[in-house]
Amino acid sequence: MIRLFIAINIPELIKMQIQGMGRSIRNGRPVPADQLHLTLKFIGEVESSMLLDIHENLEEITFDKFSTKVKGTGIFPPRGAPRVLWAGITPAETTNRLRNTIENRLTTIHIPKERQKYSPHITVARLKNSPIEQVHNFLAGNAFLETQEFLVDSFSLYSSQLTRKGAIHTIENTYSLS
Repeated sequence: MIRLFIAINIPELIKMQIQGMGRSIRNGRPVPADQLHLTLKFIGEVESSMLLDIHENLEEITFDKFSTKVKGTGIFPPRGAPRVLWAGITPAETTNRLRNTIENRLTTIHIPKERQKYSPHITVARLKNSPIEQVHNFLAGNAFLETQEFLVDSFSLYSSQLTRKGAIHTIENTYSLS
């Protein structure tokens, strides 16, 4: 079995701007810079034999390059104890269309569509029993976060191995946008 997801790589300059976010929140664990990415689809555990089928289907996707930027911050879940601190993406429409294209393509090989509404974001920190006042102060202080635009000219298929020290993400293949 192999654990897979599809994501857009974030340019190093943008990673440098958002890495370490959430460090000021008690019990906040920032995502390491080398793991910052914009998830398009979490596939999950599949048989290793599916890897070639997934690769072949992703290769067939045609989609135009586009520009986007990081803008704003938020938390998941929106109600209750926050567990994820994220940085938003704008405009979201093109990212949503790319994600839907990938989802539709993968249904042809029986990989189900996700049921949850997709909200493009970059997870920047994980929270565990963090004081809600600190979280709200962080969100207020970073409400106007905005990076320069960057070009999205590809997306990647990643494998993810869970270890005691955290996940190890490996790029299995990268797919160029036209």
